[in-house]
Amino acid sequence: MSIVKDINSIWVSNRQHRTWLDILKFWKKRPCPHVKLPTPLHLIDSCKGLVLNNQKVKSILFSTDIALIENNDADAILAVYPFAPSQKIIKTLIEFSNKPVICGIGGGITQGDFAITMAKKAEALGAAAVIVNQPFKNEDIAEVSKHISIPIISSVSTINFDFKARIEAGVSCFNVTGGTETLKIVEHIKTNYPNVAVISTGGKTNESLRKIAQAKVNAIILTPPSNGELFRSIMDGYRGE
Repeated sequence: MSIVKDINSIWVSNRQHRTWLDILKFWKKRPCPHVKLPTPLHLIDSCKGLVLNNQKVKSILFSTDIALIENNDADAILAVYPFAPSQKIIKTLIEFSNKPVICGIGGGITQGDFAITMAKKAEALGAAAVIVNQPFKNEDIAEVSKHISIPIISSVSTINFDFKARIEAGVSCFNVTGGTETLKIVEHIKTNYPNVAVISTGGKTNESLRKIAQAKVNAIILTPPSNGELFRSIMDGYRGE
């Protein structure tokens, strides 16, 4: 059972019961009964799927918090944080999560040799893919692609971006984080670069998540509520008893 009570939240559990025939026919995973923060499968099932570590991924949890990871059943983990990439963090998350982990290796601050080294270390530790932020240089992406065989994902937050140059450098998937322009950017990529995979943030409401899923992205990135928000929801429940 979900511990989130806000009816507008994507984290309110609304899973429909499915028969074994449904599961076998559509190859959709069954909900994990023990998780307290269940992934909204009823909204993301229409995603196309992205293969990482030989697993079909439709939902990606954006978190490095092992408590949240333990209590969520998303298909994969996006490990990105506003600090320099850490080999210790990468190793811990990969070993703990037991699912595909997409590891951040660079962006506006971390570039060049350090980012390339982190990409190699991430692959050696078992990362399913590496991801770079929009300011990351294309020449560094091209260099990274020479040293690793796992996918390189590039985040993008604006439609005014040279997607072609990014693809030519070695990117095989875009992560769209465009705020209110997210859907427009997704549609632009899918129209002009149909063979490139697209993952995207889904927003915080059922409606925004449904719209992104209906755009047939490969997978949706879900941002979990903070520990403070979760505790607030629990305490509000206690006060109402």
